[in-house]
Amino acid sequence: MSGFFFWFGSFDLAASFLLAAAASCRGRLFGGHVSGAAVLGCLCGLAGPLLRECLGGGSGAELLASGAFVGAVVAGALAGAVLAGLRRQGAGLFFWLDSLGLALAACLGAMRGLTLGLGAAGALVLGLLAGLAPGLLRDMALGDTARAVEESWYATAAALGGMLTIGLARLPWRPSGWALSGAQWEYACIACGVLLATALRFWRGRRNQIGKHTSELQSPVPISYAVFC
Repeated sequence: MSGFFFWFGSFDLAASFLLAAAASCRGRLFGGHVSGAAVLGCLCGLAGPLLRECLGGGSGAELLASGAFVGAVVAGALAGAVLAGLRRQGAGLFFWLDSLGLALAACLGAMRGLTLGLGAAGALVLGLLAGLAPGLLRDMALGDTARAVEESWYATAAALGGMLTIGLARLPWRPSGWALSGAQWEYACIACGVLLATALRFWRGRRNQIGKHTSELQSPVPISYAVFC
């Protein structure tokens, strides 16, 4: 199990970085100041993992006590705020940061639920909450319509990625020729779920999102965002 938690911790750092970067990038593209966008990024980067651990019976204190975790969140928030200055590529950058962060957080949450002894349904719900909460917090803070309810292949992609992760992890047999066992198999399950969710987002979501929100991202900053400035 130590190997599993090493990979889980590594993936968790990546997910927190991506979620924080997506939120701060979105804040900057919405017209926010660098510092305000970075604060929003930190809040969103922390929200998913802390919610997952608290719902799983933990306190989340171990995450906050981890310098690597907090550092990943802060680094992601700063990176997103700075990179959002590339206005021409800003919308595309946000799409990929948001899609990868959503997929990774959802699949990690689903696998975490299985390790805690939850059934398939409970693990899927835990994964969806961990994946969708940061985006909901970000969109509400910016006064934007939540993508979880606005885009048909946002929550759906996360759910299907989590379902694939759970389904592979609970297989009674392994594909012939696969020399994966223990932690390596859980790692492969998470990776497959992330690939599926990201592919679905790219297939159905990217075409509509970039065109639909480019003009919106350049609009004046909403009043609700002023609290972060």
